[in-house]
Amino acid sequence: VFNIFALAYVFLIPRAQFMIDHWEWGPEALMETPGAMDTPNQYLKTYKVANQVRKVTKEDSIILMPTDNWEFGSNRSVVIQRLFPRKVYFFGDEDFYDHKNSVGSKTTVYAVAFSGDGANLCFERDIESLDETKFVLCKLKN
Repeated sequence: VFNIFALAYVFLIPRAQFMIDHWEWGPEALMETPGAMDTPNQYLKTYKVANQVRKVTKEDSIILMPTDNWEFGSNRSVVIQRLFPRKVYFFGDEDFYDHKNSVGSKTTVYAVAFSGDGANLCFERDIESLDETKFVLCKLKN
């Protein structure tokens, strides 16, 4: 009997409370929450960046991302999943510059960079802040 109460207290109650508190929230908003007490969202900031990029870019775009060792631990699979069907390439990948330089004229290419990063892909281009994520987005090619 004690085990049942312990399991309910540790697992069932926090998840039920989370579901009650966020009942009418949409999927994007849920991805950006800290999660339930017993199952914290490890990729909260990654989801925030990916969701902001998704709002700004077209589905047929190419997105050039910084390396996946961001200060908050990006996860490639989270970024690729959220930005699909956009094509996503990460700085430092073997074929990264091939995609940066040899895209069709009808393809829009965007770069995402950490603001203040010396290796910024945006250089002097117009940049758009991605809300409170400390990341910026710029259009490289249209």
